[in-house]
Amino acid sequence: MTKTAIIFASLLLAYATLSRGEAQVTATERSFQFRDAELRGALDSLMRWYGVSVMYMDKDVSGKTVNAQCHECDFNAAFKNILDGQNLSWVVLGEQIMLEQKKESVTRYSALAGTVTDSLAGEWVVGASVMLSRLAADEPEAIYRWCSTNEFGFYSLQKIQPGTYILTVRSVGHRTKSEHIVVSQTSLHDHDVALVQQNVVMPEVMIEGRRSALAASEGISRGVYIRATPSDQNQYFLEGTRIYNPAHYGGVLSTFNGDALRDVQVIAGGVPPYYGGRIGGILDVTMRNGAREQFAGAATVGSLGSRLLLEAPLSEQTSMLVSGRRSYPDILIAREQPGGLRSDLNSTEVVAKVNHVLAGSSRLSLSGYVGRDSYSNLVQDNIRRQLDNSLRWGNAAASLRWIGIVSPSLFVHASVGLTRYDFNVEHRFSGPTHDVYRSTSLIEDIALRAHAEYFYDEFHTARAGVELIHHRMAGAISEFSSQIAPASLSGFSPWELSVYVQDQWRLLPSVSAELGARATSFVSTGGTFSAVDPRFSLIVSLDESWRLHSSLTTVNQFIHPYRNSGIFLFYPTIFFYPSTDKVRPSTSFHVSVGATKNFCDDGYTLTVESYYRSTQKLHEFVFDTTAMANLSDALLLGEGTTYGAELSLTKRTGDLTGSLRYSISWAKDRFAELNGGEPFRPRFDRRHELYASIMYSPHESWSFGVMSLISGNELRSFNSGNQLPSFSNPSGTGRIVGENQNKLYAEPYDVNGARLPGFQRLELSIRYKFSMWSLPWQLSLQMLSGYGVLDPFTWQLHASADERRQWSATLNAPELFPLYPVVSMGVRF
Repeated sequence: MTKTAIIFASLLLAYATLSRGEAQVTATERSFQFRDAELRGALDSLMRWYGVSVMYMDKDVSGKTVNAQCHECDFNAAFKNILDGQNLSWVVLGEQIMLEQKKESVTRYSALAGTVTDSLAGEWVVGASVMLSRLAADEPEAIYRWCSTNEFGFYSLQKIQPGTYILTVRSVGHRTKSEHIVVSQTSLHDHDVALVQQNVVMPEVMIEGRRSALAASEGISRGVYIRATPSDQNQYFLEGTRIYNPAHYGGVLSTFNGDALRDVQVIAGGVPPYYGGRIGGILDVTMRNGAREQFAGAATVGSLGSRLLLEAPLSEQTSMLVSGRRSYPDILIAREQPGGLRSDLNSTEVVAKVNHVLAGSSRLSLSGYVGRDSYSNLVQDNIRRQLDNSLRWGNAAASLRWIGIVSPSLFVHASVGLTRYDFNVEHRFSGPTHDVYRSTSLIEDIALRAHAEYFYDEFHTARAGVELIHHRMAGAISEFSSQIAPASLSGFSPWELSVYVQDQWRLLPSVSAELGARATSFVSTGGTFSAVDPRFSLIVSLDESWRLHSSLTTVNQFIHPYRNSGIFLFYPTIFFYPSTDKVRPSTSFHVSVGATKNFCDDGYTLTVESYYRSTQKLHEFVFDTTAMANLSDALLLGEGTTYGAELSLTKRTGDLTGSLRYSISWAKDRFAELNGGEPFRPRFDRRHELYASIMYSPHESWSFGVMSLISGNELRSFNSGNQLPSFSNPSGTGRIVGENQNKLYAEPYDVNGARLPGFQRLELSIRYKFSMWSLPWQLSLQMLSGYGVLDPFTWQLHASADERRQWSATLNAPELFPLYPVVSMGVRF
């Protein structure tokens, strides 16, 4: 019985402790009035009047006042009256009442996300500004949230309080769109936006502008020497798949057909963690998805080449695009050299894409690329011995990519890509022996990639991804000259795994930073390497027109292009080789600082940028064909430094548009085995480069353009003099005897004998647009200088008495004049 009583009493006590309700007090009633009275004093009065004990924390009542009145109220009514609006709650504990601060209510935020597309073409609009503004009757609209669309037109605005807003979307070449939008407490809001093109002519102007970014003279895709970096150190991507060498010989054609492109991104410095593996710049190209409404196309026939583009819907959710180009200057333009010797080249390219819209906002695309180039010439030396050269190279790539919006704050895409690059060269000498030298090479990649973007809030956007690549490399170089040694590459199938992260952090409304890193592990039969590359960039907006930017980039390179002195300097990379314990990876450190100024209603943009790059474990090869050295035997490791500045002025609006750019740079390489260990200028150095492009459109039917590029290299070729490279031949198979039997070279070596010469380029164009058979047509006349139309380099062979040098070559750039006409006719349907 006693235990039962104890349990019953305990239950009563627990119920009294946990229950919330009205206090059990006497039935006393009081009338009172408090005006600006302290809450503490009011509570003390209630305890005296009603005989109730009220407990509270001083911090919960300190500084609070009471304005209340009550007529003949009992304790419960009086207590509630005093605590009204005080943000306090109470708990009844037996005969006592305990006050406590109310917990802050959790505000439920919403998110607004979607895609921005072109209303006519249905293509994603990249880099559009998406702004959400509050509605305020007594003040101008204040921007509440802001972001830009990514490369797939996706935007996401996070942590939005419920209410009515104005959504504004702006993009160059499209009309600004503003609309009212109601954001409820529902956490997910999908809202896609279609922008109307500003006018009919604008898309063609924009496409031409993108083509100019791929122009032969503008650096990364045709001229392909950016900041003293050769083309094969740059990275080229098409639909996320790496293309090893897409540049076409001669520079007449752009790297990719501009008719099939949706977006082109060129990165010279400040490389984000998404990219890695090369110390040069980035050219990332995205294709259009194809027409979804009706069949369409474009065709152009010209004296230098022709191209065709077709696009059409395959079903309600599927579209396709295919584009092909063929250049034939070898057929229609005489490519004669002095003495009647020939020089021929041609190029063929096909790109295609199929895009399918899955459930929701997900998409699946399959794209492919095939490009083939060939070049041949016939030259002779000073004793009338002829050399017939034939070079053929090509790329093939395919990519399957899935794109999905998992939630308004999470965007992902994943892909599998295949790429292949091959190079074949043949040299035939006339004479008693009719020697034939052949070289071949191949690199194939299978790549798996996954990328995610998480829009956390208005201050942070996180990006992360993983990339796994399996390389396969093979090749063989025949004995040809002192510049090219016999070498073979087989059995190399390295794996490359990379993981990267980045946080886009908005520190202040006018200050944004990107902090990230890329970690890579490279595994091959010749060695295993790991590295972490930090990446950092900062943008400061001083006002609406002034912006400062800086970046810091570190890159480790594990796959290297084989390149050396000689005629091959000006041709595609012969082959690529992996890092091993003997062939160490290269490391590059790049920093840049610049400023951008917009003026005249954003019609003009002025940009200035300075940069500095240092490269450790820079690769160079010194060969003696009689020494039978292989790649690792002849490898020299050194360091390189490049620094300079760029100044550009761009005008985007009006009848007269164009750009002017000047760059100045200094570059030095240093190898302990060369030039007595003293620095010397590398072969790809360009001290000055001046580029100008102007387009004048006085009428919607007529446009006139001029483009000029002047690149100077005032330095003479470097010769090592009497300094012998102190590099041993580990194989011990060399035929050099005497005191230099362990040296690769027994005589002075010209380190820079085939350095890139200066050159000039000039293009004049006239375009006339007209309508015929209810279709838009365009007639174009271009006047091109010899660079790229004729053989860019005239070879002159010289016989050599040295048994190691069967012949040597010098190359002379063509003159600026005369200009050669190129006529083309195009139609869209």
